[in-house]
Amino acid sequence: MARVIDLTPAVTPTADPLPQTHGDRLTLAREITVRLQEVHGNVLKAVGVYGSTARGTDGPYSDLEMWCVLRTSGEDYSHEWTHGPWKAEVDVYSEDVILAEASEVQGKWSRTHGSFQGVLPLFDPDGFFEQLRRAVTEQPEARFREALRGLIVGELYEEVAKVRNAVAAGHQEAIPTEAVEIATYGAFAIGLANRRCFTTGTRTLEEALTLPDRPAGYDSLATLVMAGTLSDPAVVAEAIEQFWTDLVLWVERRGIILVESRRIPF
Repeated sequence: MARVIDLTPAVTPTADPLPQTHGDRLTLAREITVRLQEVHGNVLKAVGVYGSTARGTDGPYSDLEMWCVLRTSGEDYSHEWTHGPWKAEVDVYSEDVILAEASEVQGKWSRTHGSFQGVLPLFDPDGFFEQLRRAVTEQPEARFREALRGLIVGELYEEVAKVRNAVAAGHQEAIPTEAVEIATYGAFAIGLANRRCFTTGTRTLEEALTLPDRPAGYDSLATLVMAGTLSDPAVVAEAIEQFWTDLVLWVERRGIILVESRRIPF
Protein backbone atom coordinates (compact mmCIF):
# COMPACT_ATOMS: atom_id res chain seq x y z
CA MET A 1 0.00 0.00 0.00
CA ALA A 2 1.34 3.45 -0.93
CA ARG A 3 2.78 5.52 1.90
CA VAL A 4 1.39 9.04 2.01
CA ILE A 5 3.54 12.03 2.87
CA ASP A 6 1.49 14.48 4.88
CA LEU A 7 2.46 17.96 3.81
CA THR A 8 -1.01 19.42 4.39
CA PRO A 9 -0.90 22.76 6.20
CA ALA A 10 -3.17 23.63 9.11
CA VAL A 11 -5.09 25.96 6.80
CA THR A 12 -5.12 24.98 3.13
CA PRO A 13 -4.59 28.04 0.88
CA THR A 14 -6.66 28.55 -2.23
CA ALA A 15 -5.13 26.94 -5.30
CA ASP A 16 -3.70 29.85 -7.28
CA PRO A 17 -0.42 29.48 -9.24
CA LEU A 18 1.86 32.38 -8.37
CA PRO A 19 5.41 33.13 -9.53
CA GLN A 20 8.22 31.35 -7.72
CA THR A 21 11.98 31.63 -8.19
CA HIS A 22 14.39 28.83 -9.00
CA GLY A 23 15.74 29.22 -5.50
CA ASP A 24 12.24 28.86 -4.04
CA ARG A 25 11.87 25.50 -5.77
CA LEU A 26 15.25 24.23 -4.63
CA THR A 27 14.41 25.22 -1.05
CA LEU A 28 11.15 23.30 -1.33
CA ALA A 29 12.96 20.33 -2.88
CA ARG A 30 15.37 20.18 0.04
CA GLU A 31 12.45 20.36 2.48
CA ILE A 32 10.74 17.47 0.71
CA THR A 33 14.01 15.51 0.74
CA VAL A 34 14.23 15.83 4.52
CA ARG A 35 10.65 14.62 4.82
CA LEU A 36 11.37 11.63 2.55
CA GLN A 37 14.33 10.73 4.74
CA GLU A 38 12.07 10.85 7.79
CA VAL A 39 9.41 8.68 6.15
CA HIS A 40 11.63 6.05 4.51
CA GLY A 41 14.74 5.98 6.70
CA ASN A 42 17.38 3.46 5.59
CA VAL A 43 15.10 2.24 2.78
CA LEU A 44 15.70 5.52 0.94
CA LYS A 45 18.30 5.09 -1.79
CA ALA A 46 18.22 8.38 -3.69
CA VAL A 47 16.30 11.63 -4.12
CA GLY A 48 16.72 14.02 -7.02
CA VAL A 49 15.06 16.78 -8.99
CA TYR A 50 14.29 16.30 -12.68
CA GLY A 51 12.76 18.41 -15.41
CA SER A 52 13.16 22.16 -15.88
CA THR A 53 14.19 22.83 -12.28
CA ALA A 54 17.06 20.34 -12.59
CA ARG A 55 18.15 22.02 -15.83
CA GLY A 56 17.81 25.52 -14.37
CA THR A 57 15.33 26.48 -17.11
CA ASP A 58 12.21 26.60 -14.93
CA GLY A 59 9.90 29.57 -15.40
CA PRO A 60 7.99 31.55 -12.78
CA TYR A 61 5.04 29.13 -12.87
CA SER A 62 6.88 25.83 -13.33
CA ASP A 63 6.10 22.94 -11.04
CA LEU A 64 8.63 20.91 -9.06
CA GLU A 65 9.30 17.32 -10.17
CA MET A 66 11.32 14.84 -8.11
CA TRP A 67 12.42 11.21 -8.09
CA CYS A 68 12.38 9.20 -4.87
CA VAL A 69 14.14 5.83 -5.20
CA LEU A 70 13.74 3.09 -2.58
CA ARG A 71 15.85 0.05 -1.70
CA THR A 72 12.82 -2.18 -2.25
CA SER A 73 11.23 -3.95 -5.19
CA GLY A 74 8.02 -3.56 -7.13
CA GLU A 75 6.95 -0.12 -5.90
CA ASP A 76 5.69 2.54 -8.29
CA TYR A 77 3.46 5.39 -7.14
CA SER A 78 3.51 9.17 -6.88
CA HIS A 79 2.53 12.10 -4.70
CA GLU A 80 1.19 15.08 -6.66
CA TRP A 81 -0.25 18.08 -4.88
CA THR A 82 -0.64 21.84 -4.87
CA HIS A 83 -0.03 24.12 -1.93
CA GLY A 84 -1.65 27.29 -3.23
CA PRO A 85 1.07 29.14 -5.15
CA TRP A 86 3.01 26.06 -6.25
CA LYS A 87 2.63 22.45 -7.38
CA ALA A 88 4.96 19.52 -6.69
CA GLU A 89 5.21 15.92 -7.82
CA VAL A 90 7.30 13.19 -6.20
CA ASP A 91 7.50 9.97 -8.21
CA VAL A 92 8.38 7.05 -5.94
CA TYR A 93 10.01 3.95 -7.42
CA SER A 94 11.84 0.91 -6.20
CA GLU A 95 15.30 0.87 -7.73
CA ASP A 96 14.51 -2.22 -9.84
CA VAL A 97 11.35 -0.63 -11.26
CA ILE A 98 12.91 2.68 -12.27
CA LEU A 99 15.97 0.98 -13.78
CA ALA A 100 13.71 -1.30 -15.81
CA GLU A 101 11.69 1.67 -17.05
CA ALA A 102 14.82 3.64 -17.93
CA SER A 103 16.11 0.63 -19.91
CA GLU A 104 13.03 0.40 -22.12
CA VAL A 105 13.33 1.64 -25.70
CA GLN A 106 10.01 2.44 -27.39
CA GLY A 107 8.72 4.84 -30.01
CA LYS A 108 8.39 7.90 -27.76
CA TRP A 109 11.71 7.19 -26.03
CA SER A 110 13.24 10.54 -26.97
CA ARG A 111 10.48 12.38 -25.11
CA THR A 112 9.73 10.03 -22.21
CA HIS A 113 13.31 9.24 -21.17
CA GLY A 114 14.77 12.72 -20.92
CA SER A 115 13.62 12.88 -17.31
CA PHE A 116 16.02 10.07 -16.39
CA GLN A 117 18.97 12.13 -17.60
CA GLY A 118 20.36 15.29 -16.07
CA VAL A 119 18.90 14.61 -12.62
CA LEU A 120 19.97 17.05 -9.90
CA PRO A 121 20.80 14.79 -6.93
CA LEU A 122 19.78 15.95 -3.47
CA PHE A 123 20.48 12.63 -1.73
CA ASP A 124 22.48 10.02 -3.63
CA PRO A 125 25.15 8.32 -1.51
CA ASP A 126 25.57 5.41 -3.97
CA GLY A 127 25.71 7.43 -7.21
CA PHE A 128 22.44 5.88 -8.35
CA PHE A 129 21.43 8.65 -10.74
CA GLU A 130 24.58 8.15 -12.81
CA GLN A 131 23.63 4.47 -13.10
CA LEU A 132 20.14 5.57 -14.15
CA ARG A 133 21.54 7.90 -16.80
CA ARG A 134 23.65 5.12 -18.31
CA ALA A 135 20.66 2.77 -18.38
CA VAL A 136 18.89 5.14 -20.79
CA THR A 137 21.49 5.19 -23.56
CA GLU A 138 23.60 2.07 -23.06
CA GLN A 139 21.11 -0.25 -24.70
CA PRO A 140 21.77 -2.51 -27.71
CA GLU A 141 21.47 -0.90 -31.12
CA ALA A 142 18.87 -3.53 -32.07
CA ARG A 143 16.43 -2.09 -29.53
CA PHE A 144 16.63 1.38 -31.07
CA ARG A 145 16.21 -0.03 -34.58
CA GLU A 146 13.15 -2.06 -33.57
CA ALA A 147 11.63 0.92 -31.76
CA LEU A 148 12.21 3.08 -34.85
CA ARG A 149 10.55 0.53 -37.10
CA GLY A 150 7.64 0.16 -34.68
CA LEU A 151 7.13 3.93 -34.54
CA ILE A 152 7.01 4.26 -38.31
CA VAL A 153 4.74 1.27 -38.94
CA GLY A 154 2.58 1.78 -35.86
CA GLU A 155 2.18 5.56 -35.90
CA LEU A 156 3.55 7.46 -38.90
CA TYR A 157 2.16 5.05 -41.52
CA GLU A 158 -1.31 5.46 -40.00
CA GLU A 159 -1.06 9.26 -39.76
CA VAL A 160 0.01 9.58 -43.40
CA ALA A 161 -2.90 7.33 -44.39
CA LYS A 162 -5.26 9.68 -42.52
CA VAL A 163 -3.90 12.62 -44.51
CA ARG A 164 -4.49 10.79 -47.77
CA ASN A 165 -8.01 9.91 -46.62
CA ALA A 166 -8.65 13.56 -45.81
CA VAL A 167 -7.42 14.66 -49.24
CA ALA A 168 -9.47 11.98 -51.00
CA ALA A 169 -12.63 12.90 -49.08
CA GLY A 170 -12.11 16.65 -49.36
CA HIS A 171 -11.87 17.04 -45.57
CA GLN A 172 -8.96 19.40 -45.70
CA GLU A 173 -9.66 20.87 -42.26
CA ALA A 174 -8.07 17.76 -40.71
CA ILE A 175 -4.71 18.19 -42.45
CA PRO A 176 -3.17 20.85 -40.13
CA THR A 177 -3.85 18.69 -37.07
CA GLU A 178 -2.30 15.68 -38.77
CA ALA A 179 0.74 17.78 -39.72
CA VAL A 180 1.41 18.48 -36.05
CA GLU A 181 1.10 14.78 -35.20
CA ILE A 182 3.37 13.70 -38.05
CA ALA A 183 6.02 16.32 -37.28
CA THR A 184 6.01 15.21 -33.64
CA TYR A 185 6.31 11.51 -34.46
CA GLY A 186 9.00 12.43 -36.96
CA ALA A 187 10.94 14.13 -34.17
CA PHE A 188 10.65 10.95 -32.09
CA ALA A 189 12.08 8.97 -35.01
CA ILE A 190 14.99 11.38 -35.31
CA GLY A 191 15.62 11.19 -31.57
CA LEU A 192 15.76 7.39 -31.73
CA ALA A 193 18.13 7.41 -34.69
CA ASN A 194 20.46 9.82 -32.92
CA ARG A 195 20.00 8.29 -29.44
CA ARG A 196 19.08 11.68 -28.09
CA CYS A 197 16.33 12.65 -25.67
CA PHE A 198 14.56 16.00 -25.87
CA THR A 199 14.61 18.32 -22.89
CA THR A 200 10.91 19.20 -22.94
CA GLY A 201 7.82 18.57 -25.04
CA THR A 202 7.54 22.18 -26.16
CA ARG A 203 11.01 22.07 -27.73
CA THR A 204 10.74 18.65 -29.37
CA LEU A 205 10.61 19.87 -32.97
CA GLU A 206 13.16 22.61 -32.41
CA GLU A 207 15.67 20.21 -30.89
CA ALA A 208 15.02 17.56 -33.55
CA LEU A 209 16.14 20.06 -36.19
CA THR A 210 19.54 20.34 -34.49
CA LEU A 211 20.32 16.61 -34.68
CA PRO A 212 22.67 15.54 -37.47
CA ASP A 213 20.89 12.46 -38.81
CA ARG A 214 17.37 13.24 -40.04
CA PRO A 215 15.23 12.71 -43.17
CA ALA A 216 15.68 15.41 -45.79
CA GLY A 217 12.01 16.39 -45.88
CA TYR A 218 11.63 16.83 -42.14
CA ASP A 219 12.94 20.39 -41.97
CA SER A 220 10.27 21.81 -44.28
CA LEU A 221 7.41 20.12 -42.44
CA ALA A 222 8.71 20.98 -38.98
CA THR A 223 9.25 24.61 -40.00
CA LEU A 224 5.65 24.89 -41.22
CA VAL A 225 4.34 23.45 -37.95
CA MET A 226 6.58 25.55 -35.70
CA ALA A 227 5.64 28.73 -37.56
CA GLY A 228 1.95 27.83 -37.55
CA THR A 229 1.87 28.21 -41.32
CA LEU A 230 -0.80 25.59 -41.86
CA SER A 231 -3.61 27.55 -43.53
CA ASP A 232 -3.00 26.11 -47.01
CA PRO A 233 -3.92 22.39 -46.85
CA ALA A 234 -2.40 21.66 -50.25
CA VAL A 235 1.00 23.02 -49.23
CA VAL A 236 0.87 21.18 -45.91
CA ALA A 237 -0.19 17.90 -47.54
CA GLU A 238 2.65 18.22 -50.04
CA ALA A 239 5.17 18.75 -47.22
CA ILE A 240 3.82 15.67 -45.46
CA GLU A 241 4.11 13.55 -48.58
CA GLN A 242 7.67 14.72 -49.21
CA PHE A 243 8.63 13.95 -45.61
CA TRP A 244 7.10 10.47 -45.86
CA THR A 245 9.00 9.72 -49.07
CA ASP A 246 12.28 10.86 -47.54
CA LEU A 247 11.54 9.04 -44.27
CA VAL A 248 11.11 5.69 -46.03
CA LEU A 249 14.39 6.16 -47.91
CA TRP A 250 16.09 7.26 -44.68
CA VAL A 251 15.14 4.12 -42.75
CA GLU A 252 15.90 1.85 -45.69
CA ARG A 253 19.43 3.25 -45.79
CA ARG A 254 19.70 2.16 -42.18
CA GLY A 255 18.81 -1.38 -43.20
CA ILE A 256 15.39 -1.27 -41.56
CA ILE A 257 12.75 -3.19 -43.52
CA LEU A 258 9.26 -1.73 -43.20
CA VAL A 259 7.32 -4.11 -45.47
CA GLU A 260 6.83 -7.75 -44.51
CA SER A 261 7.81 -10.26 -47.19
CA ARG A 262 4.86 -12.51 -46.32
CA ARG A 263 1.29 -11.35 -46.79
CA ILE A 264 0.46 -12.54 -43.26
CA PRO A 265 3.67 -12.89 -41.24
CA PHE A 266 2.39 -15.35 -38.64
